Amino acid sequence: MSRIAKLIGQMCWRNSRHIDYRFDVQMCKEPFIAFTNGKRRWLYAITTNLDKSENRMNWRNTELMYKYYENRIKGMKDWFQVIQKTLNATLPFVMIDNDEYRTQNKMLINWIRTQTPSVEKFVIYSSTIADDDLTYILNTMTINWGLYLYVKLSDQFTINFPRTLTRFYVHHGEWITMVQLLSIPALSITIVHSSLTPQELKAFFELWINVKYHKQLQYFDIVLQSEQHLEAIRSITQTPIDKKGSWYLDNGFFKDIVQGGNEIKRKDGATAFLGLFDSSNFEFGILRFCLYSTEFNIALNA
Repeated sequence: MSRIAKLIGQMCWRNSRHIDYRFDVQMCKEPFIAFTNGKRRWLYAITTNLDKSENRMNWRNTELMYKYYENRIKGMKDWFQVIQKTLNATLPFVMIDNDEYRTQNKMLINWIRTQTPSVEKFVIYSSTIADDDLTYILNTMTINWGLYLYVKLSDQFTINFPRTLTRFYVHHGEWITMVQLLSIPALSITIVHSSLTPQELKAFFELWINVKYHKQLQYFDIVLQSEQHLEAIRSITQTPIDKKGSWYLDNGFFKDIVQGGNEIKRKDGATAFLGLFDSSNFEFGILRFCLYSTEFNIALNA
């Protein structure tokens, strides 16, 4: 352990104990522990390949070093505990590749739970159905800020949130029904692959307009699946933005230069940008909804 602590000290500033470090754990094929201060980032990757041990790579403000362990989970635990103790660092981010640790998922979650009462951001990957694993994570971990799901889930899966999230991202969102979408308590929602019908997508925005659901929603984007989805969106009552040329759209969750677009207005007076963005990856583009803040309204009308 002292050898690991010495290596950490060599890669950090001498006054590291007076600096606020944050670190993350990513459980992939070669799990790694990373810790960050400002723009500087150090990564320790655990490898079972002895030839890679002690190899170092540097680029810009990031340094990567490989450490050999016969047992990659033991290696991850060793480095996790020493970094946390040496730097008194907080753990804001955890990622698990469920394909790599399918039989060890619950053990890893239980161990992380003993090390930290909560995390800000949790990411999980799985190429196969992972209903039970995701349910266990949500029932065991306290996730305060963002949940990112790159997992495949069955059509029967339902998700229950104990608290409002700032960010909710779903890559394989075919399991999300209209009822589930309306019940997701998040300030920002992204759905890539969806099974929502054109009528359901239109109804979602009409319910927002009528102040029925998602009063807290500030950002929503979804990949459109068909020409019928486009037509359904166009049939929503909306007003073209009367502003010439390009302008900067920034509501905290989305920042970009846009041109054109429409506005939809809620019955309580709240106004949101609703625009279609082309994408080389998706034939029918991406629909983005951005709620205006008071400051943004002033800038837009300037």
